[in-house]
Amino acid sequence: MQNVKTAIKKALSLDYNSFVEPLKNLKYIGSHHHGYYIPAKFLNDSSICYCIGAGVDVSFDTELIVNYNSKVYIFDPAPDAKEHFNKVKNAATNGEKFAVGKKVPFTYRLTGQQLENVQFIEKGLWNESTVLKFYKATDSNYPSHSIDLFNGSSEFIEAPVERLSSIMKKLNHTYIDLLKIEIEGAEYVVINTIIEDKPDIKVILVEFDELFHPKDYKYLFRIKKATESLLKAGYKLAHSTPHFKRLFVREDVFEDLKKK
Repeated sequence: MQNVKTAIKKALSLDYNSFVEPLKNLKYIGSHHHGYYIPAKFLNDSSICYCIGAGVDVSFDTELIVNYNSKVYIFDPAPDAKEHFNKVKNAATNGEKFAVGKKVPFTYRLTGQQLENVQFIEKGLWNESTVLKFYKATDSNYPSHSIDLFNGSSEFIEAPVERLSSIMKKLNHTYIDLLKIEIEGAEYVVINTIIEDKPDIKVILVEFDELFHPKDYKYLFRIKKATESLLKAGYKLAHSTPHFKRLFVREDVFEDLKKK
């Protein structure tokens, strides 16, 4: 039965590795559960990285600084995310060890000197500037909020959201080298704004969270549609995990990295 399901997914291009054109020389950055594969020789100390969605694990975000000394902007309006970031910041300032993850612990390596390269912004992404409800997950072991996925929950916060192109303008950024989107179902809306506004973004990382919290049986088709829209917009799908954490690289950058 499982083999039949797999065959159907592949036939409908719903399998996790559908559309993948693999790049060599990728590097895994971050903790076991919240890390991503990125091109190993792409970022540097002049790179601008936006990490949308922090939760209680900013291992990937901070490792961009540790590995490449890049400028990192972390966005998350949830109080528990800001509290976690402050713990990371305090540990780095005081030279203390601080780990995240129970089954596979990850110890943060950010130093006090590197803190100048990171900025935490208490704001979410959407398709307009407004204030929205972020619903808390009903599972107490899942410390996340979502605009879209957990709206059956009775607990929520209200927080500001903004369009990506508007945030870039306010921060005086004309381009983004790396964009991470990990926002519990709101990724579809944000991807649509990227297609519409065409900001200068070289690498996009997306976690399609509906794999774990599907709204209905059509979730794989929504992931496929969002993926195809980025492909049509001029990106290559360079890597995908079985959990649909995907690496999109703009075509010109993809070709340059292939040469390297």
